[in-house]
Amino acid sequence: MNETEAEQPVPEKTPAEIRSEARSDESQPAGGMEINLGDFTRTQGLMKSLRLVLNNQIVIQVEEIGSGVSEAGRKFKMGDIDQAHQDVARLYSTFGQKTNQWENQARSLERQMKAQAAKNPKSISIDKMNQMKSEQTAVRTRIRTAEVQFRRLHQGLEQAFTNLQRRPVEAGSETPAELPTGFLMRFKAAMNEDRPEIVKSYFDADTVLKVRVSRGTKAGYDIRFDPVPSLGSLYFFAQTAQIIRLIQLSEVVRFQDLETGQMHEMKLVEFVKQVQSGAWLLKPR
Repeated sequence: MNETEAEQPVPEKTPAEIRSEARSDESQPAGGMEINLGDFTRTQGLMKSLRLVLNNQIVIQVEEIGSGVSEAGRKFKMGDIDQAHQDVARLYSTFGQKTNQWENQARSLERQMKAQAAKNPKSISIDKMNQMKSEQTAVRTRIRTAEVQFRRLHQGLEQAFTNLQRRPVEAGSETPAELPTGFLMRFKAAMNEDRPEIVKSYFDADTVLKVRVSRGTKAGYDIRFDPVPSLGSLYFFAQTAQIIRLIQLSEVVRFQDLETGQMHEMKLVEFVKQVQSGAWLLKPR
C-alpha cells in the first residue's frame, strides 16, 4: 500500500459520516439525560468487538479504548465524575482519530484496486471488488453503531459534569440546606460522645457506609464502597463526630464540614480510614 496515499487527511464531511450523523440525530441525549454504569459497559463492549479490518486483517487496533472506557466507568462508580469525564473525552477523540485512519486506508485500498483494474481489467475480479466493498460497508456499520453509543456516553458525562459544577455548595451558610430545624444548635453544643444520639434523633441513619480494600489485579489497591457514596449526600463520621456533605470522591476527597460551613480536602486513603471507623449515610426525617 502507498504510505503517502494512506495518510491523506479525511475530508471534513465524508458520506459515511453524513449518514452516521443523520441516523444518530435521534439518539442525541436530551439536556437532562442521565447516564449510568450500563452506558460504560455497552460502550466498552462495542469497542472490544469492533474490528477495523481490510482484506480480512485488522489494520487499526481499538481494543485499548475499551479498556480505557472500563477504567473510566470505575472512576464514575467511585463518584469521580470529573476524571471520568476527562478520560471519556480523550478516548472519544482517540476513537475518532482511529476510525478516520481506517477510513483513509480503506479509500486508499479502493483507489488502488480501481487503478489496477483500469490498467488490467483481468487483474481484479468483480467478486474481489464486491468482497472489498462488502467488508468496508460492514465495518462502517459497526463504526456507526459504536459512534452513537460512544457519543451518548460522552455527551451524558458532559451534562453530568456541568450539573456537578452548577450544584450550589452553601459554604458560608449558618444553617446549610437539608439540616433539620434546631439540629445544628444542639449538635454544636454537644460533646463528641453525645453527638451520635443527637444525629439519630434528627436523621434516619440506618445505612452504614462500608468499604473493602483489596490488592488490585495489576497494581495498587481496589477500593469498593457499599453503598457507593453519592455526591451531595450527608454523612456522619463517628471517629471525628463530624457531619459532612460529600463534594468530590477521587484520589483527593473534598467535603463540607456542616458544623463550620468550611470546605476541606483529604486523601482518599484518609477518607477510607474514616469510613472504616464508622460512617453513616444520613437522611433528614
